Amino acid sequence: MRIIKKKNSVPTDQCRAEESKVRILKAATDIFSEKGLDGARIDEIAETAEINKRMIYHYFGNKEDLYVEVLRSNLSKVGYVSSLDFDAAAGPRENIRKAVSNYFHFLAGNEQFVRLIGWEALNRGRYKDTLLYEVRNRYEEQINDILRAGIEEGLIKPDLDIAQTLLSIDALCLIYFTHNETFRRIADCGISQEEMMDKRLEHIIDFVFNGIM
Repeated sequence: MRIIKKKNSVPTDQCRAEESKVRILKAATDIFSEKGLDGARIDEIAETAEINKRMIYHYFGNKEDLYVEVLRSNLSKVGYVSSLDFDAAAGPRENIRKAVSNYFHFLAGNEQFVRLIGWEALNRGRYKDTLLYEVRNRYEEQINDILRAGIEEGLIKPDLDIAQTLLSIDALCLIYFTHNETFRRIADCGISQEEMMDKRLEHIIDFVFNGIM
């Protein structure tokens, strides 16, 4: 009798482990963004993820290690989103506009990320600062290429401080969402939230262009 061997497949245990990690990270992101590192509890994360808390320690170590992994997961999204739609054949203005717009809209759609950055500010960036070097290397080189191309074309100031420019763009975008409720009260109440966001984005882009061109 001929024995038919089954094709190799991903072990069920491995699939379950990956699924558990995803659930833990999602639950941890929800709770860390709402309560910060000090206010979050492993018991609550385990309950939200519907998983035994011992598995959290098994996969991620202690609470601080899990928090760092949540930050890393969220910060890595920035590098990916900021580099979307870059076109080597397009001009520097178009690519810079895309980079700023992508980041602004990313913040608009990721309130948890904004909250995590806020908690890190209260913690004096003790966890985020180390991770920023990992993330920045993924997209800073591409932005540098765009800015250098603009300098060579005579469109951008030759003495532009690229590191300071990136910090300024981050601050201009991020502060709108960290102070959103305050801005809504002092802005023209006759416009919608969407219209106000569009006006803010265009102002940021115009501000950046006036600063670097």
